[in-house]
Amino acid sequence: MQTCPHCEKENNDTDAYCYSCGHILPSALAELFPETERLETVYESLPPQRRWGTAYFDHQTRLRLTFRDSGSTLTVAISGELVLGRGYDDPAPDIDLTPYDAVEKGVSRRHVLLSRQHDTVSVTDLGSANGTYLNGQHLLAHEPRILRDGDDLRLGHLVIRVAFV
Repeated sequence: MQTCPHCEKENNDTDAYCYSCGHILPSALAELFPETERLETVYESLPPQRRWGTAYFDHQTRLRLTFRDSGSTLTVAISGELVLGRGYDDPAPDIDLTPYDAVEKGVSRRHVLLSRQHDTVSVTDLGSANGTYLNGQHLLAHEPRILRDGDDLRLGHLVIRVAFV
């Protein structure tokens, strides 16, 4: 097993890229640059490879939210924190999901918080009435979970496919 120098996850010895964050692994660097340069220097200069299921979310990446029932999409830039919910009054959510049948599907006024931390995005249920599910698993209120490219997020009965673009 080899450890990713970026996220410290364990990977198979034969893997070239980290399954978790997409960064190139030391074994691939050794094959590409055998003892000609220091691995740390080479590692820092190589861009990560984005793959389905990755949690890596760089500064140019945006979230594309695709709503299952309507097929509509919404692309969102995240630089800090965003609240998703249905608009009503103060405090209104940063992203109003009312046009996507949020009221009928049981989305709370302030349902979830999306927050960017380093090179990842997390989702946190804000104590919603009808719950939040990530890939079918119920999220506990106020417990952040990391989003990955290709995840399904369900707010009440509103199902959203998350893509990193």
